[in-house]
Amino acid sequence: MYFSDYLKSCREHVNLTQDELVSELYNHDIEHFEGLDANTISKWERAITHPKASKKVAVIKFFQTRTGFPLPCLPHTNAKEIESLICKSGVKNLTGNSKELILAFPSESMHIEDFTLYPLRDSERIDSLLSINMDIHKSVNPDYTQVSQEQFKAWALHPSNFFMLCEYKDALAGIFFTLRLKPEVFEKLMQFKMKKSEITTDDFASFEEEGCNFMLSFYALNQKIASLLFIRYYSHLIANQTNITQVGVLSGHDEVAKIVKNMNLKERAEYKTDEGETIYAYQANLANILASEAFVNMILTKQDCLEA
Repeated sequence: MYFSDYLKSCREHVNLTQDELVSELYNHDIEHFEGLDANTISKWERAITHPKASKKVAVIKFFQTRTGFPLPCLPHTNAKEIESLICKSGVKNLTGNSKELILAFPSESMHIEDFTLYPLRDSERIDSLLSINMDIHKSVNPDYTQVSQEQFKAWALHPSNFFMLCEYKDALAGIFFTLRLKPEVFEKLMQFKMKKSEITTDDFASFEEEGCNFMLSFYALNQKIASLLFIRYYSHLIANQTNITQVGVLSGHDEVAKIVKNMNLKERAEYKTDEGETIYAYQANLANILASEAFVNMILTKQDCLEA
């Protein structure tokens, strides 16, 4: 999706003329919209000219304030349809150059049709796949954040949680696991008043109630697979934007920190374990995650959106 389409859709959604939008944007954010006029808005909507990424973010924030939704005005609400709006080349900038979480398995000969993304709960090999996940989880997480394979399985089977696999020709190529938690449970985790190992199925929020997204595990054989997983994850967040309020993660891993900071999550708290390791809590509300330059470069961009 292009910014021009989004801008026009949102302006019409809130019943503003181009002149009225100029006035509203100026009053909302003088720094970014001083000197703006209706002619410029018209050019933006027709994709004749394109504002800087920082102005696009400011426009998203304005419509967030006006509508009360993190990313209003999208013509699609289905996660699968939203995927088609996200540029794979933009996702590469978000995930960065992680060497431990994203390996360098050759991807030139890999084609999209050879990849399969599906929920872990649908796999007949759930136990063996979780065993692989446990090896990865233990290698990049300190003892404080460890959980058992039995817990992972119970969480994966719960319909509210996002446990996504990517397979390449029937072999595991990547994982992205998150939990949908009740806000009070999420807050305890972020404040280090509760360990991940203490989470039970009673702590999960249903799709009908407000919930928070807590990231557990991420791993990919290469950047192409990482992009596919992040596209599916962001599509999930956007499709459920009406009842996902916060996103967070606990980690002491430097490469995790780089990725979540690119996602616009901020360091909220830290905890020193008995072993001397430091765990950081990173958190942001969904509106801030979707109002960032990294996200704008993924979904509201005129750059080439062909396969990365």
